[in-house]
Amino acid sequence: MSSLFALCFAGPAAPAIAGAFLAPPGDGEIITATSFSDTTRAFDASGKLLPVSSYKKFDLESYIEYGLTSRVTLVLKPGVDVVHQAGQTGPPAAASSDLGARIGLLDWGSTILSIQGLLHAPFASSSKRMALFDEDRAPGADLRLLLGHGFSIARLPSFLDLEASHTWRGDGLPQEWHADVTFGIRPQPQILIMLASYMTVAGNRSADCTSWRVCWMSVKLQPSIVYDVSLHWSAQAGFFATVAGQNAGRELGPTAALWYRF
Repeated sequence: MSSLFALCFAGPAAPAIAGAFLAPPGDGEIITATSFSDTTRAFDASGKLLPVSSYKKFDLESYIEYGLTSRVTLVLKPGVDVVHQAGQTGPPAAASSDLGARIGLLDWGSTILSIQGLLHAPFASSSKRMALFDEDRAPGADLRLLLGHGFSIARLPSFLDLEASHTWRGDGLPQEWHADVTFGIRPQPQILIMLASYMTVAGNRSADCTSWRVCWMSVKLQPSIVYDVSLHWSAQAGFFATVAGQNAGRELGPTAALWYRF
């Protein structure tokens, strides 16, 4: 759920701004989120749903960003997940942290283009991919290009965030390509409604394949609502679901988060 955590906004009655935008120098935010998924279905190589062994996953992670300068925002994403799946070979729990920065490239006022680089470090976890459900349990790095645009719909503050990235992963795991889209609108000064889409395609070259091939892919949708309790605090609730995939598990479940801006 990395694109959703990158979203920030300046508080009640302020325009919503997307993940490509930079935090003002000295300002920042902390978003702590949790999610739970439980399923017995997975997508096969042709994209059809098939029954699989029960899969349960609990996530707890934080997104922390801080405006170092007007063009550089520091990013830290620590997290832990607990997974239970019949036949799993890795440990049920894993902790990891992403560390990096987002740098502004071009600024057209309500539109900004930025680039973000993160290093991923797992702690005390297995690097194996657990059956049809991808667990990011290997060291890696992600390079992301972000385009954010703020606008109004019927005078309601809105934004569109477009992101594309490439993730390198170690321990023989396939590399990943990501395409994420998030739309947000404020129907009321204290309410932000968001709809996010996350597409991941993983692939590599195998010993018996001379060209690149898809190992697995998934498309997830996540609608949510954020309510501003005060100038500094907000609460978020929503759900997510895998709506399409190939050699990937279908995940669905609730998510909730607490936002603090400083």
